[in-house]
Amino acid sequence: MFNVPKAPDALQPQTSIKKFFLIQKISFAAVGLDPTSIRRTIFRPWLTFIPLVSIIAVLGPMGIYAFNYLKIDLGKAVSALSPFWQALLSIVKFFVFMLNRKKIVGLVRKVWLWTLEANEEELKIIAEENRGDAKVCTFYYSMVNITGVLATLAPVAVAAIYAWQGHDFWESLDAPFKAEYFIDIKASIVIYAACFTWNFIGIYYIVNGSLSIDTLYSWIVSNISAQFRILNLHYHQLSQNIIAHKAMGNHNEEKFLKSIIDCVKYHRRIIQMSERFSEVYKVLVFFKFLVSCLQLACLSFIIPLGGEIADQLFNLSFLMAVTTQLMLYCHGGQKIQDMTISVNWAIYESFHWHDLSIKSQKLLLLTMIRAQKPCEIRGIFFKTDLSLFVWVYRTAGSFMTMLMSMEDK
Repeated sequence: MFNVPKAPDALQPQTSIKKFFLIQKISFAAVGLDPTSIRRTIFRPWLTFIPLVSIIAVLGPMGIYAFNYLKIDLGKAVSALSPFWQALLSIVKFFVFMLNRKKIVGLVRKVWLWTLEANEEELKIIAEENRGDAKVCTFYYSMVNITGVLATLAPVAVAAIYAWQGHDFWESLDAPFKAEYFIDIKASIVIYAACFTWNFIGIYYIVNGSLSIDTLYSWIVSNISAQFRILNLHYHQLSQNIIAHKAMGNHNEEKFLKSIIDCVKYHRRIIQMSERFSEVYKVLVFFKFLVSCLQLACLSFIIPLGGEIADQLFNLSFLMAVTTQLMLYCHGGQKIQDMTISVNWAIYESFHWHDLSIKSQKLLLLTMIRAQKPCEIRGIFFKTDLSLFVWVYRTAGSFMTMLMSMEDK
């Protein structure tokens, strides 16, 4: 299932870096997609569309269930809304990805090719950034999969606990998704098994649909950050070269200016890549943060209400997964901003300014002025950074307070 057949436009493998693009490859392959191929992005249509249709089909019944219980039992309504928002977000992610398929795949391919062009020193920086990304994505991958397993098994675990306490197992058994199914799912074992399978396929899509897009975001951020660090390295090497050449008395001013211009072109290339990345992800980022506010509010409201241990474990795991997802986006946006500004300091600290010609100083100063304007990953109306993480939690807290006041009434 996770084996991706070689595409007609397959990229040369990056063998110099361990676990390069591994989590991303596994997550996309799980839903039949290859984000490195423009000519064959969907390589297993059945693996893409069967889970997608399953989750779309259950979305309506989940919404109806939540609406029906809104005035009767707010706790039940909100507990149904938590996975509802994540399901909706996963569907939106897929359609936005497919609408921007050529742009996103083109972005991935360009970043990939940059890593293949790197020399030994540059490769060390890229490997370091990708190791950090692999650790974060592995943790996130684990949290999301644990949440998916708990979502699937929680109803069975709750029914087993009730059966152990002397209640009827079958009567206590629910479906993984709380929804209005319009039929009695416990009329027979066959009907319940069909409903459980339907829910399981939907959960499978939510898990892998979210992981694929989110980990790809993290991977692109890490590799753009690596490019900024490589640019800083180039400026440092340029400074060392000019010191060495002046010491030997063979400094060539024209060659030095050409090297600065090459660095400026490299810088412009990274900025263009960052802007393109922000452009293709801005709709996803907007929906992500909009839904995160609602998810965090729902989960923060449900957990204090108590309930069965299996359900509580699921809710806690879900809360951790959503928080990690949120941090992935906010930290990524902050990292891009910080790395952009770091170029300014790298230029300032690398050179002995009193030894440079006026022409060289002016050229470097212009580059420093541009580097003071940070690249941003935007979500249409806002930029993603660590302050947004705090804002989302504050907004979620306001929603939770509103839910608590509704519960009291």
